[in-house]
Amino acid sequence: MTPDSISIARHVVAVDGPAAAGKTTTSRALSAHYGLRYLESGMAYRFMAYMALRRDVDVDDGDALLRLYSTLVDSSESSQNLFQESRRHAGALRSPEVSRAVSAVSRLPQLRTVITDMIRSWASVATGSVVEGRDIGTVVFPSAEVKFFLTAAPDVRARRRWQNETDADYQEILDDIHRRDAADSSRKVSPLKPADDSLVIDTSDLTVDQVLTYMARRCDDVGFVSQEPPAIDSDKSRTTDSLWSNVRG
Repeated sequence: MTPDSISIARHVVAVDGPAAAGKTTTSRALSAHYGLRYLESGMAYRFMAYMALRRDVDVDDGDALLRLYSTLVDSSESSQNLFQESRRHAGALRSPEVSRAVSAVSRLPQLRTVITDMIRSWASVATGSVVEGRDIGTVVFPSAEVKFFLTAAPDVRARRRWQNETDADYQEILDDIHRRDAADSSRKVSPLKPADDSLVIDTSDLTVDQVLTYMARRCDDVGFVSQEPPAIDSDKSRTTDSLWSNVRG
């Protein structure tokens, strides 16, 4: 990373982990509590997979995907506008077809390089940000002052997604989680793994409030703010799984 990138990273909260571990729920809560910008970096890869499928581009062809990326940037006038475009197509980006294609897209080193630069550029205009993904603390912002790695047992993550996707089949979701875990952790470039200095939190048996308590304490310790952790749900009688909404892949 360049000196400027290191300076930016000091104002970044990096949240990594596998699919449906709770990254989005907690990242959004931290972003709102501390007044930081929020970015789900995986949407950039999903957007590229979505556009490749729409334009009949081979998702295993790195050169073709780079050409597609350049075309999209040129047509939108700025790489930062691609994040806006991904939000506009958020529903379509969660389709099973895109979910299958994104593993191929995200393992291509050529594309990871340009998207990493795009994320750093996005963060450079913010006074602070919460960025979630799979390699934020290890590759994108290795100098981030605060790093979290959220995980949970595959069956727990599958159940959370199943409870939020009422028309989905539990076994298919579980199979997809196992497939994504294997693809993400075994790729040669930017594999899914916790940074050496990240706080690893197994959310399997924890509520959102409990996870956020751990995360807020770490943020407070490095000076982001000194407040009580953000409250997600005050009804402590609810089950652990029922509190995990918006869990994603």
